[in-house]
Amino acid sequence: MKGVEEALKTIITEREDQADLRAYTAFREILKEAYDEDFVIDMGMFEGSKHSSDSDTFIQRALTILTWISDCLGKLARNEFEGDLGRWASNLTISGLRSGLVTFALTVIRQLVGFLQEKALQSNAASPLTRSVLGGIAQCIGPLLNILGAIRDECNGTANAETRLARFITLTISALALAAAIAVPSALPALASSGPAMLFYTFAQDLVSLFCPTGDNTKPNPSGTAAAGTLNAMLQFLTFTAMNYTAPHSGAGYAMAAGNKPPPSETEGLAFQLSAWMEQQANTPHDPNLSAEARAEQIVESLKPVLEDDFKRGGFNAGADVFGQIFMGEAMRAFQKDPPEGGFRIDPISVRIPTAEQAANQLLSTNAIRTSIGQIIMAVVTSASLYFSTLPISKEIVDHIVNALVAAVVFALRPGTAYVNARTTPAANA
Repeated sequence: MKGVEEALKTIITEREDQADLRAYTAFREILKEAYDEDFVIDMGMFEGSKHSSDSDTFIQRALTILTWISDCLGKLARNEFEGDLGRWASNLTISGLRSGLVTFALTVIRQLVGFLQEKALQSNAASPLTRSVLGGIAQCIGPLLNILGAIRDECNGTANAETRLARFITLTISALALAAAIAVPSALPALASSGPAMLFYTFAQDLVSLFCPTGDNTKPNPSGTAAAGTLNAMLQFLTFTAMNYTAPHSGAGYAMAAGNKPPPSETEGLAFQLSAWMEQQANTPHDPNLSAEARAEQIVESLKPVLEDDFKRGGFNAGADVFGQIFMGEAMRAFQKDPPEGGFRIDPISVRIPTAEQAANQLLSTNAIRTSIGQIIMAVVTSASLYFSTLPISKEIVDHIVNALVAAVVFALRPGTAYVNARTTPAANA
């Protein structure tokens, strides 16, 4: 009897294993047809397994699937997938988590900082001279860092034709943007709030990059730089257009109310603000003995940021940053003489404790160019908006002209971003 029972158990176990194997084989074939080869579960982990009960079988299968998911997430974070689908998924994930989230958060904060700064300037009745000084200082920080970085490169023997050209182009356009802000009436005072807000944004971006750097497997080249500049210009034009139409009540411009029309005289501006405030506060009792200045101050104090528009601008800016990083990287690789194997790949997210040299490179090279570009864009937007608003053309046309100028400036500045860190090492230069 004992031998018969053992024989029956053996037969039952073999049939269970065969049934499991057939089910898993069918499941594996379905997965192969549905997904990229990077995402196929290795069903060999299931084969040959023995299960004492249905509960044990379920637990083992669940653990195996969890192991596979964990392995896929690890490859996703390390950008180790071999297929194009996995590579694009990794690039989007890494760029979205690193660049996208940081850009979104800092853009929202930048808009709030600009709004609050403009509100404070108006509440304290800042003079045009004070505003001009603030705007001018903000415009000069980037070029100053650029010049200091150029001097450092020359002293260290790391400067070359590429870095000199990158810094020269950026410095020249910075000077032209500052000249435009000075020449257009009321442009430089208008930068008193948006300029410092952009300054905060660029420095915060580079502070994050100092401890959590970004990178990829491409090298700058002239054709790739031109293609990347074209793509970036298109993205910026679309982003600015989308923000104009869907999120107009955001940042310093919202508080200043001087975006696309020339600033009114003091009397007209006060009358307009008083009428708008009285309309909004019609059902709110107020003291009839308040002076005009006190009521104007109440108008400014009653302004509240429109967070919905701030978040929209953050989303548009983050999306442009993420897709720009990926598309520009693909373009740079496409024109590279010896493109890296395995396609364009963004470096995995990493954290570091920076050295003094890394901090100096970040501040005097990357941040110098980023800050210069940010201030150039603000100067172009403000100066062009105020100037073209004096012409007999509609607001929509003014917006399109301004956005086209921003796109042109972004294209022209691309060599500065691409080549400023292409320094020669001292050993190779010696």
